[in-house]
Amino acid sequence: MTTAHLTIVTPPELAAGFRLAGAGVHSVTDGTQAATAVQALIAQGERGVIGVYEPFFLQFDSGLRERLEQSVVPVVIAVPSGFAAKEGVTRRARIAALLSRAVGYHITFGEDGE
Repeated sequence: MTTAHLTIVTPPELAAGFRLAGAGVHSVTDGTQAATAVQALIAQGERGVIGVYEPFFLQFDSGLRERLEQSVVPVVIAVPSGFAAKEGVTRRARIAALLSRAVGYHITFGEDGE
């Protein structure tokens, strides 16, 4: 079982940054490896937050994605890649959705700035 409160499943080129930030890291190269890593973390009893590099998360089969999105323990979230989001979804809405899943409340932001 990992001792990190935050574990990130990410490609190798981003792993060092997450490690420097103090997160536990599982470095993988594609969505299939990411799905295997997430399922292994859950089987090992991971209780914190598991962040999955969003392009990998989107490659998971729909059944697995749905189960993970409904999971309360651990919380599994797609970590935005930093590239363009889905069309029509603002940065503010994405952050609000991530926070809502993490803390269990819908959070709104003021109208000024993103």
